Amino acid sequence: MTGERSGPGPGYIPAIDGLRAIAVTSVILFHLWPWSLPGGFTGVDIFFVISGFVVTGSLVGREFTSFRQLTAYFYARRLMRIMPALVVMLLVALLASQLFIPDAWLSNSLSQVARFAFFGLSNVVLATDTDSYFGPQAAYNPFTHTWSLGVEEQFYLFFPFILWWHHRLHSGAKAVRLVAILSALSLLLCAVLGIFAQKFAFYLIFPRFWELGTGMLLCLTRERWQPWAAGRRWIAPLGMLLIAAGFAIPEGPLFPFPGALLPVAGTSLAIMAILGGTAPRALGGRPMVAVGLLSYSLYLWHWPVFVLFRWTVGLHTLQHQLAALVIAVALAIFSYFLVEKPLRSSRRLAGWPRGRVVAVAVAGVLVATLGGQLLISAHNRITLSVTRDRFAWYAEPRRPLPLDLTGCAPIDAEEWLGGGRIATWTARCAQGEGFTLFVPADSHGLAYSPALRRLAAETGARVRLYFKPGCPYLKLIQTHASRPRCTAWYEAVETEIAARSKPGDVVFLPGLRLTRLANQFENDRDLIGAREDVVSDTALVEARGITQRLAAGGARLVLEAPKPVFPSPVFRCADWFNRANPSCHGLTIEREQMLERRRHVMRAMSALVASEKPTILWDPLPLFCPGQTCEALPGGRPLFFDGDHPSGLGNDLVYADLKRTVLGVR
Repeated sequence: MTGERSGPGPGYIPAIDGLRAIAVTSVILFHLWPWSLPGGFTGVDIFFVISGFVVTGSLVGREFTSFRQLTAYFYARRLMRIMPALVVMLLVALLASQLFIPDAWLSNSLSQVARFAFFGLSNVVLATDTDSYFGPQAAYNPFTHTWSLGVEEQFYLFFPFILWWHHRLHSGAKAVRLVAILSALSLLLCAVLGIFAQKFAFYLIFPRFWELGTGMLLCLTRERWQPWAAGRRWIAPLGMLLIAAGFAIPEGPLFPFPGALLPVAGTSLAIMAILGGTAPRALGGRPMVAVGLLSYSLYLWHWPVFVLFRWTVGLHTLQHQLAALVIAVALAIFSYFLVEKPLRSSRRLAGWPRGRVVAVAVAGVLVATLGGQLLISAHNRITLSVTRDRFAWYAEPRRPLPLDLTGCAPIDAEEWLGGGRIATWTARCAQGEGFTLFVPADSHGLAYSPALRRLAAETGARVRLYFKPGCPYLKLIQTHASRPRCTAWYEAVETEIAARSKPGDVVFLPGLRLTRLANQFENDRDLIGAREDVVSDTALVEARGITQRLAAGGARLVLEAPKPVFPSPVFRCADWFNRANPSCHGLTIEREQMLERRRHVMRAMSALVASEKPTILWDPLPLFCPGQTCEALPGGRPLFFDGDHPSGLGNDLVYADLKRTVLGVR
């Protein structure tokens, strides 16, 4: 990815670029056609080994009078090699992202990953803040691929210390032992984290160091093994066989350990064959070397191009896939000839003191980071998406209230409970004692935040909205018992509501009680083979127990009946540049179809209401669907944000009826 253009010593080794060509080609093919190379991450492992080998070789054999001189030389070389092309890609991709990618759950990690990518820390963000490399948020983030650059840049932080120790000792034995020990510990950590925290094993430097360390060991011990490797023609075929095996074995729970062992061992053998003079000639041939020279730029540009296609016209047809590939290659060529090569071969920069080069490079990165932040901040002003009208599209808690209520805007606060959180809105204009509205829910409760906050402002109610991702409340078509990770939260919510509530209070129970037709992303595994929504006897018995516990303090209950669900994520299918996306299957559904889909759930809810006197049913479907066809975007006015969450305007539509229902049940 980011290795020097020459190997150890003054000589350039074309076959090393041939290895890079194999690595970057495999990564691109995997991201474009995953079925073609099940083990597509093998390419990154190849890069890591090559980088450890070549970067070590760029310093071994050079004389430095001080550690400061070594670090200035090393960081000047690294910064000018990595940062210009990376910064250009980040800024261009950020601009394109702000233009074409709407704010949504699917894109909510985009900005944070981009910010930290300027400083080589995107891998840390990805390890701690998102689902997984194979998850939807990572697949729709144009900056996910910068994780591997983060690993390398963090490697560079302690690399000079090892090389300085090696230089001062005038003997590599202790340095080799140190790298070997660190690599062994890293491999052990990789194995442990692979079992208990696979994201950390995949993304972070410490469990990945052993791959770079393998390359370092190859370089530091070159004089020992090179004579042995000369003439042994079996080394190259074995190395290529191991690399091919890495490509053939699908990535899964055993990656990067032990899955990465194959490509790391294979790349090590391939490097030994190259230095031993037994590597295939094709590896150093012109086509392979040309791709290898472009490998860094190809790696930088292919992923954001593919992701932007995924967000807009789609990346599902061969025509679009080839178009994305051509654009990525063209951008890589421009990047190489206009950014990489001129700066690397600049005589003016070569004549500067190394410390000045480092200072200028760091200053440039800081300025670029500021530019990136300005692009992120300008999203609503520059986006081409219709979702720039946040008031209409987004059901945000701080959505502006009607003008006559601005003086009564409630006090917002947040609490934590049972591994989830509680958003609270306390009225400023409360008259008398008031009442408390409890809302235990998942994202479908958050989607009513504007209406609930307005209710607090108008009525003086205190609203407590309980939320934990992935923990739907009273879903009915699934039981609480089927979600053991949510058990503590469910119990904590019921206990608190029972303890806090009193006669005159209300518990509002919104939720998605049907299987959604479409998620924000394609190929949601939860939707594959979805069957008819039926409420089991077990679920109904459980629901009766839940409602009894919630009403134990004297509160009344309001259950939300199923709203319309739509076959497409509305925000992804409302613009001229994404309407033809394969994820878009229409923004309407027939009313009769909806009534049929929810009939089992409605029957169960009616039985629940009949058996629990403090409980009533609120049905928003007639409001959202007054005609024979339910429309998510009637006349261009969004009533839903995605396939099943109400928008800001959707909140406005149902607010009066929801308010009447809540006040009427008290």
